[in-house]
Amino acid sequence: MWFCNRSKAAAPCKIVKRLVTGLIIGGAIGSVIGKRLMEEQMEDDDENNVD
Repeated sequence: MWFCNRSKAAAPCKIVKRLVTGLIIGGAIGSVIGKRLMEEQMEDDDENNVD
């Protein structure tokens, strides 16, 4: 029947592509955030060690 169409499952290759894309984007975001946090920590340490 036309109103009982079942949705097809995503192809395995499409799932893998989405997973890889998500890992790449997540890694890039994590890298930027981590770099910013490390820079702030270094600045805080430099300010605290001023004689």
